Amino acid sequence: MEVMIALTLAACVVLLGNHLNRIAADRHRKRISATDVRSLQQALEVLQLLQKHRGLGGQRDAEASAQRIAVADRLVQLWEDWKGDENRPAMRALWQQVHQNPVDFEPHCILIEQVLESIHVLELRLTCQGNPQVTGICEACRALEDLGRLRGLAVRAANFETCPLNMQIQMRQLCQRLADPIGGKTLTNLIEHLERNLIDAPRISLAPAECYALITPIIDERLQGIRHSIA
Repeated sequence: MEVMIALTLAACVVLLGNHLNRIAADRHRKRISATDVRSLQQALEVLQLLQKHRGLGGQRDAEASAQRIAVADRLVQLWEDWKGDENRPAMRALWQQVHQNPVDFEPHCILIEQVLESIHVLELRLTCQGNPQVTGICEACRALEDLGRLRGLAVRAANFETCPLNMQIQMRQLCQRLADPIGGKTLTNLIEHLERNLIDAPRISLAPAECYALITPIIDERLQGIRHSIA
């Protein structure tokens, strides 16, 4: 009888131990998930602000310069706050270059591509942790970058009387990728407006600030939708 009681108690201890281990493992996974969700939210804000910094860097007026400085200040803080291992030293080093030379278009694009790679890493990690709602976020962000890149090019092209050929080619390619029927009437109207008044215009009739103001609300709206999907 005593042997049976001892065996029963031992079995209970083992079961309790297994249960407690499962609870501890579950709590650990949730802590990791919460950390990665925060990192993903930070990465999305970095993406948005880098895209804005690129667009504002192509404008020469005092208002745009003031906005760009404010964006840069926020980015400096974000780089410090973003503690995840996906925030690689190479990205932070490239940010210093971009920060000092805001007019340069291509370094912005290279840095944004690296941020997109970090978003992809976080998406994969969170999906493996049981967070299916993040699936497809990197793809959505890449589509957003097409709009961001178009904004950066349009702002810079608007500083000329006619659209430079290299910018014209790049913007046409971006417009073709963005010309999706499911993109909605707003995006279609935007593309037609840019083609008529900037890309194909004999004489450009849009100011850099106008190009920025035309595209920014669409980018912000789409990014807000991405953020809601992981809230």
